[in-house]
This record gives sequence, C-alpha cells and structure tokens, in this order.
Amino acid sequence: MPEVCSFNEIGFDSWARISVDKKGYILLINEKAEHYFPAPIIGEKINKALPWFKEEWLNENAPSRVVKISQYSKLLMETFPDQQYEGHKFIFFKNVDEYRNLNHLWCEVEDSLIRLQPFIDNSHDAIIITNGMGIVRAINHAFCQVSGIQENDLLEKSLDELSKQGLIPDCSMMHVLEHRRMESSVVEFPHGKETVVSSKPLCDKQGNIIRVISNVRDITELKALHEKLRSVEAIAKQYQRELNAKNTMESNLELGLHRSRIMEDLYERVKKVADTDLPLVITGESGVGKTALAKYIHTSSDRNSVGNFVHINCSAIPESLLESELFGYEAGAFTGAKKMKIGLFESAQKGTVFLDEIGDMPLTLQAKLLNVLQEKTFYRVGGTKLVDADVRLLAATNQTLEQLISEGRFRRDLYFRLNVIPIKIPALRERKEDIAPLLAHFLEVSNKRYKRSKILSTDTLTILLEYNWPGNIRELMNVVERIVVLTGSDLIEPKHLPAELLGVRMGEKKSNTVLPSGVEESRQEAVALWSPGEPLKKAVSQIEGRILAQAIAYYGSAKEAAKNLGVDESTITRKRSRNVNVVPYTSNINEMQK
Repeated sequence: MPEVCSFNEIGFDSWARISVDKKGYILLINEKAEHYFPAPIIGEKINKALPWFKEEWLNENAPSRVVKISQYSKLLMETFPDQQYEGHKFIFFKNVDEYRNLNHLWCEVEDSLIRLQPFIDNSHDAIIITNGMGIVRAINHAFCQVSGIQENDLLEKSLDELSKQGLIPDCSMMHVLEHRRMESSVVEFPHGKETVVSSKPLCDKQGNIIRVISNVRDITELKALHEKLRSVEAIAKQYQRELNAKNTMESNLELGLHRSRIMEDLYERVKKVADTDLPLVITGESGVGKTALAKYIHTSSDRNSVGNFVHINCSAIPESLLESELFGYEAGAFTGAKKMKIGLFESAQKGTVFLDEIGDMPLTLQAKLLNVLQEKTFYRVGGTKLVDADVRLLAATNQTLEQLISEGRFRRDLYFRLNVIPIKIPALRERKEDIAPLLAHFLEVSNKRYKRSKILSTDTLTILLEYNWPGNIRELMNVVERIVVLTGSDLIEPKHLPAELLGVRMGEKKSNTVLPSGVEESRQEAVALWSPGEPLKKAVSQIEGRILAQAIAYYGSAKEAAKNLGVDESTITRKRSRNVNVVPYTSNINEMQK
C-alpha cells in the first residue's frame, strides 16, 4: 500500500477526514471521523462501511454536496483528488448543524480551501482570495499567468500596497471592501493582460467581511476571437453580397450578358459604389437596363437584407399626386384624406428608393427631395412631425439633365447632389459585342417559355447583329419573342424578321450592307413604306393615303371604298386631302384585280 499523506499537511483540522484508494477502500481516517463514524472502517470499502455513501460520488465532477446520513443528520461533504497518488481521494465531512449561518459555513470552507492549493489550481479562470483587510491569502497558477506577477510577490501582502507598487490596478477587489457588495470591473494588469474581475464578499453572522473571492478572466483571447468573428462576418457579408448580385444577374435578363470592355468597366465601377450610401443617377437611352442595374446595386448592398427596393416612375404618377405618393399624408391633409397614409419613402425604410424618369419630377418636389437627401428627414403632406428617411436614393433618366437645367426644368443643386459618381449605360449599338450573347439568352428564354425549339439561320443572325437596335435591349427581347412565337418552322430565316430590321440602319443615309439572297424584295417594300429620317407621324399618314388610294382605285369610287373599309366617306376625303401627292402601289392593285 502506498505511503499515505498526513492530514495535517492539508490543513482541514476541524473536519472529519477519510482517505480512500482508487478502488474505494478506506486507507486512513482522523479523530473527528472516528467521532462521526465510531465503527471500525479502515480497510473497508467506503460504500459498505457507510451504507448511505454512493460509490459514484467518487467519480463525479461535483466535489461539494450535502448528504443525509440519517433522519435528522446532514453532513457537508467535500471530495478532492490526492495529487500524489492517481485515483486516490480525500473526503471531508462536517455536520451542517454546527453552523448557525450557512454563509459562515462556506466562508470556513473557503478558508480551508486556500490551504488546499490543488483545488483552486484546477480552475481555468484566475482566482485570488483576500481576507477582510485586503490581505492576499491565496492565488492560483492561472492568476500568476494573467497578472504577470509571481506568487511570492503577492501572498500576505495588502492590495493597497500592491496597487502602490504598480502590480495590481485599482479594481473591484478593492471596491468590494469599500462598498460591501459584489463588484465587477474591466482592468489591464501593468505586467499582464486585459481582464474582467468579478469580486464577491463573504461575511460572518455579524456582517463583517471575512473573505473576498475574486474571479479574474482573461479577455484578450475573447477580444481576439471577437475580432476574428468580425472578420469572418465581414467575409460572409461579402460572399452574401456577391451571391445576391449573382442571383440578381440570373433573374434580370439585362444583367451579366456582356462581353464588351465598356460594360466590364461599368460593372467594376458599380461594384465599388454598390455597398455605399451614395446617391446615384443612372443615365442612358430607353431600354438599356437602368431599372435592372438599380436592382443590382440594391441587391449588392447591405440594405438588401434589412430594407426593401421601392421603384417609383415619376412620369407615371400625376403631378398632383406625386408628393403624397412619395412622402405620404396626414388625415385631413386634403379632401378624401380620411386617415393617415405612409408614403413610398417610409415603406423603403433602411432600403433603397429608385426614382425612375426623375427628369419629369416637378421643380417644387425637387426642392423637397433635395432636403430629404441633406437632412434625412421629411414631413408628410399636411404633417408637422418630422419623419426619418433612412434610405438610399437611386435615380434614372433617359434625358440629358444638363439640358433640363439650362431650360430651367431641373434644379442645379439637386443635380450636383445626385450626380456624385456618373453611371451611364451605353446604347446597344455602341457595344455590338453584347448583341450575340443577348440574342442567345433571349432565344433560350423564349423557347423555354413557349415550348419551342427555334434556331437562327446564319443570314438571320447576320442581320440581327448588324441592326442598330434603337430600342436597345428591350427591343431586342421583344423581337426575339415575336419571331419565336410567329415563325412556323424551327429555322428562323430572314423572311421571318420584321420589316424594320430589313431596311436601312438607323442614322445612315444608305446602307452598305449586302443583304442575303431572298431579302431584296422585302427590303424594297420596307424602303417604300419608310425613308430614313422621316418622322413617324408623316410616314403613318402617307401609308394611310396609299391604302385609301389603292382602295378607291380597286372599288372605283370613294363611296364604295369607304363602305368596304368601314369608315365614313368624309374620313376618306379628309385623309386624301392631306396626301394629295401619294400614289397607290400599282403592282398591288394589279394583284388585287386578278
């Protein structure tokens, strides 16, 4: 049997003490234990010698418990490992009834524990224990590591003395003695780390502080973990923004389908400003994808996760209603305003407001919008209470704002407030490289939507690539959808294309493009219907005149022509007078008369 450690070396003089080996056999007891347990128990297994003792208590992590040994007797039991012999245990008992004040009992337990150094050394947190005078009675190894102070420099010294020496900062250890209550503080030890110190006083029955137990936790590691967490969160946010942007590109037909350098540069610029709160004006011709780009900017920002994207077309709302739609109104603000209504700016709180066609916004409303941008607040129509406007503003127009300013239709100060970073989407004719991927995409979408399997012939693709697309992406999308639906065969040939695509390209006096065979007749017909540079109204009027002239020539009189065309004779007379120089297509008349 191994040599047994003397109980006097441990210092629990007033406790009943039992030592057991790793199998639970009793090796040694002291005089107090003989008083508690008079029957001979040395050499016996503890759960046999003490029937109320549960063998699993030796293996549990909880070292302290109150045990009931009879109907009227309870003992406080503490279990500690023997540091010299693996698996051996020290078990201490004291009758609870010996104490009138339970706090005093625990004070005495702590007084005993400070002499059992291995107990507090097992704690991961740093521990320092002082008496009621602030004299350090015990510390553990963790405290030495956190404070950077050796044990010999601390024990049996007062906190005031240690503070004057610059070893321990002014903290809750001192404050608890002054305020006589639990205290906590965040301090950095001069030679150690930044910590959180939580100090608790233990008092006797007269209320005198006899011990202060301070738990000291190193928050340097917590701060490092916090910084790492913030870094991971930032990376996660970036990935989320990129994922949102990718999803937006996939869901918006105009986005992501480009090969041109000019569009690559545009998207690089947009990515740099997307996650800011800068107001932006997106300019470009109708149909280039300004709305889709605005949604992309919102989706790529942090506001996407906390707020809405609200799209407002300023030209689609009557001027008299636009202010109340944007900013809401109070009950009684005008006739019919029976109850308060929030505006679109409020519904977009923490999100993005997109003002499309901002060039059509009235000047009076532009002044209020400028104030919202600068002050981040506004009044509802008829209201007296300021409303917060935590929104990002995006705007778009196909007009030239500089020209509107010179005409007095747009405020110069609002222009400079909005146009911080110019975003202009080029027309499709300025980036021919993007036409092919757009055609392929819209053809795939239309085939899937209408359950078709159309393909473009080489000649058809040549015409579509050469066309100037004055309506930009919107026109391209509509043309592809149209020919997919109307073409009977799976192969889309030039003859299936709309007439306007076969004529002279926009902006040119004469096309030098050699059209594929079989298209010349369609092209001549298209040129006959319209001449480059001719206004639409005039072209329509001339076409009407030709139809009327053909009808009169076919039926022999204006009266019969009117009857068969389903109009009044006066209508034919009036329209003919506008087109006196128009002659009918003789070839068409001959065909009709056959």
